[in-house]
Amino acid sequence: MLDERQAAVLEALLDERLAGLPLPAEVVREVEQAGLAEPEGEAALEAFVTARPIEWATRTTTQGQILAAFTVHCLDELEEIEVVEASPARLVLRWRNKVSRLELRAGFLGLERLASETPTMLLGDLEPALDELVSRFVADSELRSRLAVYDLARLEKVGAVRSSAFVYFEWFLRDEFGVKLLPSPGFTQGLIDRGVIHLGMG
Repeated sequence: MLDERQAAVLEALLDERLAGLPLPAEVVREVEQAGLAEPEGEAALEAFVTARPIEWATRTTTQGQILAAFTVHCLDELEEIEVVEASPARLVLRWRNKVSRLELRAGFLGLERLASETPTMLLGDLEPALDELVSRFVADSELRSRLAVYDLARLEKVGAVRSSAFVYFEWFLRDEFGVKLLPSPGFTQGLIDRGVIHLGMG
């Protein structure tokens, strides 16, 4: 059974985008000794991220079940959305000629390396590194325009990515589960403090 530290390190070891990323040696050894630093680890990691519990006032589910339900919604209900790739922990969608990516993550190590020309949503637990993530996103306009971090348990998001696929996902959450994601208060305040956004008066 993986703990959160081990899952985040295993994720970094298995993700080609994070090759060579400095990782805590002790945790790497724990993962290797458990025989998980090989392809066998992919199944353990997938089980970890999909099983993350999501508890709302009237509903208890997992983020894996939510992603699976949204995948079915896209396939069955949204003619304008094409499902390019789907797995229990990843979904790639195309709206018109624009591709977007949703990924379930165990952690956010090497975050900047996950940003690309493809708008990407990372779904996971914001709590352990919320302040650090907010600071990085507030300070880096390119990062926040390419990458968004969503925490379904907290119903908070960090990032300012323009993606119709992400809008459809939020509409799905609203219509299917009756929940709405809002920007993390610290993220909003940070953008205000930097003069990036302004709150109107009156």
